[in-house]
Amino acid sequence: MTAVKPRLHYFDMLKGIAIFMVVMGHVIAMCVREIDRAPLFKFIGAVHMPLFFFISGWMSYRSDGRGVGIVKRAAQLIVPMVFMSTLWLWYFPHSGLQSPLNSTFDGLWHDSWKNGYWFTLVLFEIIAVYAAIKPLLSRAKSIVTEIGIFAITWGILFLIWFCVKDSTVIGILSLDLMVGFFPIFCIGAIAHKYKDCFERATQSSPVFTAAIVACGVTLYLESWPWEFAWLEEWMRFFIRIILHISLAIIGIAVVKPWSINAFGEDAPQDGRPVARMWTYIGKESLAIYLLHYFFLFPLWVTRDALTACGLAFVPLLVFSAFVAAAIVAVVLCVNRLLQPSSLLSWLMCGRLPEFIKKIK
Repeated sequence: MTAVKPRLHYFDMLKGIAIFMVVMGHVIAMCVREIDRAPLFKFIGAVHMPLFFFISGWMSYRSDGRGVGIVKRAAQLIVPMVFMSTLWLWYFPHSGLQSPLNSTFDGLWHDSWKNGYWFTLVLFEIIAVYAAIKPLLSRAKSIVTEIGIFAITWGILFLIWFCVKDSTVIGILSLDLMVGFFPIFCIGAIAHKYKDCFERATQSSPVFTAAIVACGVTLYLESWPWEFAWLEEWMRFFIRIILHISLAIIGIAVVKPWSINAFGEDAPQDGRPVARMWTYIGKESLAIYLLHYFFLFPLWVTRDALTACGLAFVPLLVFSAFVAAAIVAVVLCVNRLLQPSSLLSWLMCGRLPEFIKKIK
């Protein structure tokens, strides 16, 4: 009998925090609208998705040599994306929202953001590339060689992006987003293979301090690039790599001890409820991502009040977190309601039915 691997609660918690930030960002961008210049929105936009890609890279690594399950990944990511994004195009005109995205079939197939459903497509594309180079990685004898393979692969992807960046290929494949997030996915895979070294690094005070400083500098450069006339578009890809690595180190360094305290054998009972909440949300993060757009609602009446506060970080944080909590709560109820139907759970929540799980 195959031993069941212990659940990495800190990854579930990180995913829970990240998907909650996704909903907060959409409250600002779609429920209120026209306050996207707020520092909080820029902070959220730069932080949440790198964590998902890092965790996906970590989970995609297999020490036993097995494949990444490309068929299952397509069923889990692409099928629900096509179904839910198509459903969203029908629902959007009735939602009362004003989307900053191109919420049309043209936007779905030719815009990088895919009406907001870009993440599932980009993640699948990255996993497909990872599966293609996995035979080379399995033959690598050192971490230097592995990093070299990843770097060459990313260089090829970057060159393709540079050559076609003014064509429709970029939007169709979301190639700009794929090139931007491929490195942190690779870092996640490498971190898993050399997890002892990575975990020691996250527990190191100098490394954590350096990550905080690097994160602060690169976050500023990424969020307000127009303040730096010398900053070319291609430079931002390298800035993002540093930012994403810093975020991964900070996220693990902060959340893992919290997870150990909450789920360890000697965990205090009064410390568990909040940790369990984030863990539960993290386990359902794909369903929340796929469903939450349908529960956003117009909040333009609050725009003047938030603007009067100067779009300050704390007021907007409290407001968006409160609304996001309500939306996530409703989405989780709907997610639970759909569970008895394996078909709807698959198409709307990304939960694979048993016959697909059995595919090797």
